[in-house]
Amino acid sequence: MNTLPRNMVDFFRHNHVVSIATQSLAGELWSACCFYVFDEANVQLIVLTSQNTQHGSNMALQPQIAGTVSGQPHSISEIRGIQFQAQAKRLTDESERNDAARLFYQAHPIARTMKSEIWALVLDKVKFTDNKLVFAQKTHWSRNGKN
Repeated sequence: MNTLPRNMVDFFRHNHVVSIATQSLAGELWSACCFYVFDEANVQLIVLTSQNTQHGSNMALQPQIAGTVSGQPHSISEIRGIQFQAQAKRLTDESERNDAARLFYQAHPIARTMKSEIWALVLDKVKFTDNKLVFAQKTHWSRNGKN
């Protein structure tokens, strides 16, 4: 697997809300925002959500998703954000689930009180835009090394 650039790792770590776009089998689009924790070792985002939600149901049937992580800057020169493609995977293996839960609960302890399924959003392609240093500075990454 291709190593994720440090600027992307740092950005994922310093944020905690992801916006995802999903699609039903009938082709209907749906988006949702979720708290996440970044799992650097596996280059994935861990989220908690139920298959009973629209986005959870869509991900269970159509795992290819797209998403963004961004702040809310007041100026175009301060825009920093990530766009990505990923595969949503509901974690059913006990060891994987426990490892992911440990990461998530460390970042979001209140989530221990919620009953929910644990998902990995396995990142395939990532584009990071950072206007703070140079306007429209882009960094690209893909799991297979092809940009």
